[in-house]
Amino acid sequence: MNILFLTLTPVIGIAGTAAYTWYAGFHLWMPILMVAMYGAVGISICAGYHRFFSHKSYEAAWPVQLFYAFFGAMAAQNSILWWSSSHRVHHKYADKDWDPYNIRRGFWWAHILWIFYRNDQRDDTFANAPDLLANKIVMWQHRWHKAILIVGGFGVPTLIGAAFGDPIAGLLWGGFARIVVIHHTTFFVNSLAHTLGKPVFNAEASARDNWLVALVTLGEGYHSFHHRFPADFRNGIRWYQWDPAKWWIGALRLTGLAKSLIATPAPQIEQARMRAAIGLVQEKIATARGTIADEARRRLNVATRHLERAVALWRAGLEARAQGFATWRQQTRLSKRHVRRSRRHWKRAVRMLEQAA
Repeated sequence: MNILFLTLTPVIGIAGTAAYTWYAGFHLWMPILMVAMYGAVGISICAGYHRFFSHKSYEAAWPVQLFYAFFGAMAAQNSILWWSSSHRVHHKYADKDWDPYNIRRGFWWAHILWIFYRNDQRDDTFANAPDLLANKIVMWQHRWHKAILIVGGFGVPTLIGAAFGDPIAGLLWGGFARIVVIHHTTFFVNSLAHTLGKPVFNAEASARDNWLVALVTLGEGYHSFHHRFPADFRNGIRWYQWDPAKWWIGALRLTGLAKSLIATPAPQIEQARMRAAIGLVQEKIATARGTIADEARRRLNVATRHLERAVALWRAGLEARAQGFATWRQQTRLSKRHVRRSRRHWKRAVRMLEQAA
């Protein structure tokens, strides 16, 4: 069934949409419908299935969960329960044999082929998701996700198309073409984001930060960060990094529909970045000789001391804030200052080692 569905949808969604549009004519509402459906369904996968249900990166009000359940089912990626359980297995066994979309088995296996094979080791009791088994919205969607896909994923765009005088165009653009885009951009996270890019936060893992994947997946391409800090509600931690799911969750918090957002402290992030960067030049650190090597090692030691101080200040700031002391703001600022100083030193050390003969 998976093979048939994933074979027919690209044929209908790409070739069928192109042929029908050539025959019947193009109108601006068609791509707008596809983009709007992609946005609602995509955010339900990224901010819903992934960051909320799989990783519990924040708490969401029941109307938001219902939105995720309804539009997420239209992605044709199975139910919240199935998707999240599989994703938790992926994180637990990333790059190992039990990883369902293990990139070590090849690009195309991680991208799509794993879906075509029965996994005999799969736990159909969903024992790793007791929180989801206790969630009434999740269990309702688990029973009805196929019906929602048919009625919502195909019926809604058909009705919208009918309102514009062309129900078939609505079905093709908002239904089939949109599903193809959602499928393969999501699959890129499992394949491209484990193949191309930089292992910014963990040099030993396959996960990579890939801005192009982030661009087409509403922010899911900063995958090295995500695998290092999976509980963080962000994937792109810089303000300029493309992560609409992060901004969506932030907007929900402003409206009171989300709370308890988990954000990794800056010292921990910087420590991971430094260790990953050092890991990439570890061999040169061991073999380097002379003045450049000595200076690089000195700078790494200084960077480490700044990070240790940053962590201490951050923890002191947490304690001060919990006790109601106003000093926590100053301690937080000082912690960030030490993080910046550490970054200057370890980046300079890494550049020196990379340039060393």
